[in-house]
Amino acid sequence: MKDQSIFLTGATGAVGGDLLRQLAIRKGLHINVLVRRNDRDPHERVQAILGDLDVVAKVNVLEGDISVASSLGLATGALARLRRETTHIIHAAGSTSFTLPLSVARAANLSGSRNVLSFARGCAALECAAFLSTVYVSGKRRGVFGETDYGDGGHGFVNSYEQSKAEMEEVIRNAMGELPLVLIRLSTVVGDSTTGRVSGFNTIHHAIRLLYNGLAPMIPGDPEEPVDIVSSDFVAAGVLRLVEHAPRPGVFHLAAGRESSSSLEELIGETVSSLSRFRPAWRKRAVEKPLIVDLETYELFVRSVEEAGNEVLKGATRSIRSFAYQLAHPKVFETKQAATSLAEFGISPQRTSEFYPRVVKYCLESNWGMRT
Repeated sequence: MKDQSIFLTGATGAVGGDLLRQLAIRKGLHINVLVRRNDRDPHERVQAILGDLDVVAKVNVLEGDISVASSLGLATGALARLRRETTHIIHAAGSTSFTLPLSVARAANLSGSRNVLSFARGCAALECAAFLSTVYVSGKRRGVFGETDYGDGGHGFVNSYEQSKAEMEEVIRNAMGELPLVLIRLSTVVGDSTTGRVSGFNTIHHAIRLLYNGLAPMIPGDPEEPVDIVSSDFVAAGVLRLVEHAPRPGVFHLAAGRESSSSLEELIGETVSSLSRFRPAWRKRAVEKPLIVDLETYELFVRSVEEAGNEVLKGATRSIRSFAYQLAHPKVFETKQAATSLAEFGISPQRTSEFYPRVVKYCLESNWGMRT
């Protein structure tokens, strides 16, 4: 991407922040970062993400908002310049919350993407616009979900996040005939493969914490089916290479696939083993390994918890309910198109068993993000 002008949204999020750090150390790049103002100045937020990196790219922070029509909250002059210069768009902004009302999730993930797409239509030098999505647009499907498959197949969705992303994909797919667009579906991103560092804690990390505290007596699923998780460094490297080199239009899965995934039973075992290894005192508490049960049994358990009124256990089950229901609809995500595009660069997902223990260690040492 040398001598290119990149427009990046979502840089203050977990994946977007990783992308910004990767881009910032590349010479010859001009990166325009759109950041929404909150209680902190946008420039301060970007600087906090970059930290002590040796930044060699030109990073320009723009205060704006993807929810403000096709102007993205920018002044007329700034918008015109951006449209004239932009060669690549990476749209990583949106909400990853599983619990939002559907209307709110749509505002973040569907309407915002429509506005970025409208902006892209005015970019005369555009070479590629990448929209980040999730493999869980597959909803309650079971079995194999390929890069050429779309949506829930009539089976429904587990939560509003999945549905709003699936609806976003339909909008992008309909525009693929007129613009150089790629959809990049991400699996669950859990942390850096080398350090275990977690940029954004999600339901996987909450589930580890519940197991650590003895508050996860059972989870639904099939013990032999894979649980697809990926490292943040694989995702960042994969997204940037796909934006540079992937065929357009196209849809790509950055997922572990069957070969690199651990089964549900193996993942639970790896979690217990890592907790024991990195926190020896935990072993003495003799916390029981969660039972793997069918969905009907798990739903009975959830109803019993709600009726019993145990606020601690009730909060625990609610905090990972969406993740639990994803496990109850196991899938294998095909990655053929992404693997083909990334092979020449040596980019491929690490086996879960090779890096996941480092993520568990980071959760323990950082107290799930409460400690630096």
